[in-house]
Amino acid sequence: MSSSKTWSPHADLVVRHARVHTVDLPIEEARWGRTDFATYDDGYVAVKDKKIIAVGPGDGGDWVGPDTDVIDAKGRVLLPGLVDSHMHAQFSGEGMLNIDLRDVPSAEAMFDLIAQRVAVTPAGQFIQGQYWNELLWKNGVIPTRHDLDKISDAHPMFFMRTCFHVACVNSKALAAAGITRDTPDPAGGTIGRDEAGEPNGILYENAAMGLVQDVIPPLTEEQHLQAVENIGRLLNQNGITSVIDANLSFAQMRAYYQALRRGRLSYRARFMFYLDTATGDVPYHLRRLDEMVAVTGFGNDMLKLNGIKVTLDGIPATGTACMRKPYKHMPETSGFTTITPEEMRAIAVKGATYHWQVGVHTIGDKAADIALAAFDAADKAHGPIAENRNYLIHMPYPHEDQLDIMARLNVSNTTQPSIFHLMGENVILNDEQAAINMAAKLFFEKGVVIGGSTDHPVVPCNPFLGMYAAVSRRDSDGTVWGAEYRITPRQALVMWTKNSAYFSHDDAVQGSLAPGCHADMTLIDRDILSCPVEDIKDTVVEMTILGGRVVYKAG
Repeated sequence: MSSSKTWSPHADLVVRHARVHTVDLPIEEARWGRTDFATYDDGYVAVKDKKIIAVGPGDGGDWVGPDTDVIDAKGRVLLPGLVDSHMHAQFSGEGMLNIDLRDVPSAEAMFDLIAQRVAVTPAGQFIQGQYWNELLWKNGVIPTRHDLDKISDAHPMFFMRTCFHVACVNSKALAAAGITRDTPDPAGGTIGRDEAGEPNGILYENAAMGLVQDVIPPLTEEQHLQAVENIGRLLNQNGITSVIDANLSFAQMRAYYQALRRGRLSYRARFMFYLDTATGDVPYHLRRLDEMVAVTGFGNDMLKLNGIKVTLDGIPATGTACMRKPYKHMPETSGFTTITPEEMRAIAVKGATYHWQVGVHTIGDKAADIALAAFDAADKAHGPIAENRNYLIHMPYPHEDQLDIMARLNVSNTTQPSIFHLMGENVILNDEQAAINMAAKLFFEKGVVIGGSTDHPVVPCNPFLGMYAAVSRRDSDGTVWGAEYRITPRQALVMWTKNSAYFSHDDAVQGSLAPGCHADMTLIDRDILSCPVEDIKDTVVEMTILGGRVVYKAG
């Protein structure tokens, strides 16, 4: 039996003449913000069989043979492939098929874009879009069904806010979903109503939005595959080679496998199995966990089951994040949780029973309290749970007592500094909240692993914008919030490499340029560790390499 390719002692690929930032350090150092990893001013990385086999100074000439591909970096900066530890990748790719309402300056501009799509869409077909944000508009008013009905009463419409916790729909969509004044609010969600008690077309949280989403025709398999390709191109253009993809349905998981089989996948995807209250109550989901054969870690280098995802509360802008104190802009409320503390505890304990990793969306500080109490109960019932690497998602307002619990239970957090930078929410927060909003430094100081992410499509998936925001603590208006919580550029890079790989149990093979790691690399046009801080956000990706294969090249 003969092989189609003769084995060679030489590398398959050598990237040479690069300024190489290895980020090669143990996670026990990275979690404390230590960043004494090696940098080679004129270095190389050698790759064989999709893995890194050598890194060091010089041109790597000893590894070059007649069949070796050689990339001359010409002095540009080489980083490990960047990892986004929390986003909605396939959902974002699907969204590219819809109307992009990002950065529309007014409700009128939003309505104009919808009208353009109505003009070319057959009557009866759903029209969808996302990313509108009333906080960017002068009147700051959320569109209602009455606004949308003026555009068309022949097309059901569904438009998600940039946070994806609120949607506005028209009367046709309400009718399709059977939502009337007599429809009760679903558990964990709210149907907006006018003064007369009639549904006003505003839906809050997944449970309510799901009432309409359930009647939207599902995507075809080819549309799912196109979504994977769409987002893959965007991720690679931003230097991202791996993501933890949250809120996945079974159809989306199947699509990933087909995309891999057909050569249409250009990034590593780690799945989060979503316990969605829009599809069933907590007892239902606990039964599903009992029936699941696969658990955290099942899969391969490209596709792997990561953990359970729970959405415990909402967002500050709508007063749905569950806070310890009432809101500054809505003093009549301190928010709420989508499930009870007892239900959250049951999920955490069930997860620990089967060694699931559990990730919990907690924006409000009280929601974080509830999640941490649930993890503490799980540790007492089936501990120690430290090896499960449970984590909170967002947790923008960390308190010292919470960080102490996280350190004890090895509960991490994945944060999104780009949201802090772009969403304009600081002005509606209490002063204490605004100062500590997404302050990564507080986690480093306690040895709690803090990962970098974007929550895309909530904000752009540009990791360098997130790094800039974490380092500068500056919002898009130029205001600095909590300057004392700035971190260094080196720590920001660790967040999007070594630390983020930790969330998918991949830190031994991802997030570093070191022998034995996946040959995932990002070549950029400037040194983000030494350039002016303001320039970090303008970083341009020149090339992205996945497993030794070029998946993106600028120009």
